[in-house]
Amino acid sequence: MFGLALQTLRHRKSGFVASFLALFLGAVIVAACGGLMETGIRASAPPPRTGTGHAVVLFSPIEHEATRLVSLSAVFGGIAAMVVVFVVGSTLAVLVQQRMREMALLRAVGSLPGQIRLLVVSETLVIGALATALALAPGHYAGRLMLERFAEGGMVSPEIPYRAGWIPLVTAAGAALLAAVAAAWIASRRAALIRPAAALAESGLQRRWISAPRLVFALLCLAGGTALALVTALVMPGSVAASTAGPTAMLWASGVALVCPGLTGALIAVLRPPLRLLPGPACGLAADNVRARAVRTAGAVTPVMLATGLAAGLLYLQTTTDASARDAARDARTRAAVSAPVAAPAGLADRTTVHGPAAVTVGTAGTADARDAERVVTVAAAPVAAAPVAPVVAAPAGDARAASSGGGSADAWINFLLAGTIIGYAMISLVNTLVVAASERREEFALQRLVGATTGQVMRMMSVEALLVAVMGTVLGSLVAAATLVPFRLALDGRWLPGGPVWIYLAIVGLVTALTVVATLVPVRLALRVPPAGAPAAP
Repeated sequence: MFGLALQTLRHRKSGFVASFLALFLGAVIVAACGGLMETGIRASAPPPRTGTGHAVVLFSPIEHEATRLVSLSAVFGGIAAMVVVFVVGSTLAVLVQQRMREMALLRAVGSLPGQIRLLVVSETLVIGALATALALAPGHYAGRLMLERFAEGGMVSPEIPYRAGWIPLVTAAGAALLAAVAAAWIASRRAALIRPAAALAESGLQRRWISAPRLVFALLCLAGGTALALVTALVMPGSVAASTAGPTAMLWASGVALVCPGLTGALIAVLRPPLRLLPGPACGLAADNVRARAVRTAGAVTPVMLATGLAAGLLYLQTTTDASARDAARDARTRAAVSAPVAAPAGLADRTTVHGPAAVTVGTAGTADARDAERVVTVAAAPVAAAPVAPVVAAPAGDARAASSGGGSADAWINFLLAGTIIGYAMISLVNTLVVAASERREEFALQRLVGATTGQVMRMMSVEALLVAVMGTVLGSLVAAATLVPFRLALDGRWLPGGPVWIYLAIVGLVTALTVVATLVPVRLALRVPPAGAPAAP
């Protein structure tokens, strides 16, 4: 089977470039996290014993920063490994779907299900070994670059040197290969177990997608995401709620991906009737295509959902934290100003209003400026004996912002850097999968052109399909992000709406939509350059 796997790779080079890129980039990220983890472990190691046999224990800030670096790189590396399994599995699933006819012929001539799975796993091992070997050196330098960025952001001391030996590199390579093998084993299950006649029928149009293991894992992921969401909202204090919010996003994304064909079918049923009412044959044909190819359309919707859900979830986790911190600081300053004894400045005595025996309204202290005199604060005060009062002097706005933010700006910068790395990987994988999915349909485009369709009509049809995929993926990704962010915001301050500007979400939707359209139309346009009679034989 290993020799057959090599022959398959040689004749299907373009199809496996997507898997190679996904594994290569994933291995680079995992190797960088491993290097950061070893750097933190070495920096946090206890000092050597002195000549008298007694250890000199010094609790320096560097040790605390190194420990924080270890925990951060471990969490980030774990999430990155999960995303690698997710992305590689999605890419391999699309490739296996394209080879159903080939798998059916192998089964028909006597190949066993185990041999089919071994073939797919062997192909993945060859690609994975090459990808991880080439990713070790870039991963080492990526870890060094990330440590430098951490030092510039103020998270770690510049005195911590980057010390990554062979252990994290070998561990990262093993983790990436293990993730690739697991993804290949999962993706090849249906192709190995299906009957040859059914495989030949589904090679043109796949309809069945559900299975007992898939349903069980989907229920486990959705139940785990629900449980973590409840724990985040009801149990976890606001300061540590982010520790469960990240895993919640991954569980929700995994559960939605496993049932994505069913959800895609439901969304198609909702979107298809109004789409067919639009003028022009392209809209109706695109609606019929996505309905007939619902399972394969779900393979394109899944990476869109992953990119949207992770981008919105991870970015708004940080913006929500910042918004909640600003609100808490503003409330604290208000409470401090209200509870402090206030001396009314000269000239504001005539503006004093008494509401009952306990409430007094006075102007802002600290300046005699007329504009400040227009700001009025209502102070609830109990009747007390006369006592000396101290004026309240407002701090400058810049100092107040610095005091309220503390070290939050550095943490936010680091979180955005890590989130951007995972989001970038998800976006690249989105393009990867969509290019593979669009390239599969060369024969379909050739048949359409042979019966009279023009190149412009095919391009318009695929444009509508790409927009449908983007809309469905955005809807599902937004649900994943909402299931993550709403419990997190409830844990922070009792509100339910995530904090942060709306333009971030609009930018995510716009970028994902643009990538979906471009990654779909570019390979279609290249496929249409081949004459219709020669398209089925094109590599």
